[in-house]
Amino acid sequence: ANIMKSIIKLSLILALFVSFSAEAAGRKQITQTFDASNLETVAFQISVAEVEIEVYDGDEIQLDIEIEADRNWLSLRRGDVDDVELEVRERDSTLRLSIEEDNIDQHWRIKLPAKLAVDFEMGVGDVRIEDFSNSMDMELGVGAIRVETKDVDYRSIHLSAGVGDTSIRGFENRSDQERSFISSDSYYNGDGELTMDIELGVGDIEVRAR
Repeated sequence: ANIMKSIIKLSLILALFVSFSAEAAGRKQITQTFDASNLETVAFQISVAEVEIEVYDGDEIQLDIEIEADRNWLSLRRGDVDDVELEVRERDSTLRLSIEEDNIDQHWRIKLPAKLAVDFEMGVGDVRIEDFSNSMDMELGVGAIRVETKDVDYRSIHLSAGVGDTSIRGFENRSDQERSFISSDSYYNGDGELTMDIELGVGDIEVRAR
C-alpha cells in the first residue's frame, strides 16, 4: 500500500512538472533596446497583436514583447513558442522589426523616440499610440486604432475604414468625413509638414490632437 501511495505521489508530481513546463514553453518575453540616433523610420510587421506605443524625447527604441501560444482545442494546452524570434533588419536609415507567426498572441509595449516616422503593417489587433508627433503610414486588417498626437500639426491626414468608423478631432483646421452604409473616410489638411495615412479593413480609427 505504501509503495502504491508513493507511486501515485510521484505520478502527480511528474504530471504537475510536465504541465508547468508545457505552460512555460507556451509563453515567452522578448526585451530589446535599439539605438535610434542614426534612424529616420521604424517599420513594424506583425501578424496578430495588441500594441501600445509611447513616444518620448530620446534616442532608443525600447521593446517589451509578451508572446503566448494559442491553446490546443483538443488538449487545452498551449503550443510551444521557444522558436519564435524577433526579426530585425536595418537598411537606409530604416529599422524593420517583425514577428509574423500565426497562432500566437502578442502584446507589444514600445517606447519610441519622437524623431522617428512609423511604417506599420498588422493583420489583426488593437493599436494605441500616445504623444505621437511624426509621419505615419499604417495598414491594419481587423481591429481598432487610436492615435493621440501632441504639439504638432499635419499637412494631411487620411483615415479609411472599409467597415467601421473614422474620426479626426482636436486639430486647428476643420476635418471632413465621408460615410457610406458601412465604410468611412476622414480627411484633414493643416499647416504642418507631416502626413498620416491609416487604412483599416474592419474596425474603428480615431486620431485626436491633445
